[in-house]
Amino acid sequence: MLVGAALTWSAAGVGLTAAFQRTCRYSRPRGLTAKMRVKAARDATAQFMMDNGNNCPRGIDELVSQKYLDRNNVKDPWGKELIFRCPASGDSVGADVSSAGPDKKEGTPDDIKSWEL
Repeated sequence: MLVGAALTWSAAGVGLTAAFQRTCRYSRPRGLTAKMRVKAARDATAQFMMDNGNNCPRGIDELVSQKYLDRNNVKDPWGKELIFRCPASGDSVGADVSSAGPDKKEGTPDDIKSWEL
């Protein structure tokens, strides 16, 4: 009976480990993609401002319409629009751009922020 319980716990541990590894493997690339998209929007804003007398774009849509940013970079990998604030308060480049992260809630520890990259 003791051997059976030990085997059951071992099997459960293996299953949980495999599930955890699968989750990490799929969430890590999304985090990298989110960072790249946040940086792309931040850099597009900096270029826009250099070309337009240090004026902020009205939003990400203006960056896209004027070809500073590709339409594929306006949402994070979790399907939420990037959060865009210009002028910046946290980023010295010109705009605060962030992703709400995997939990899709702004202001939580998993947020990806341009001023922290």
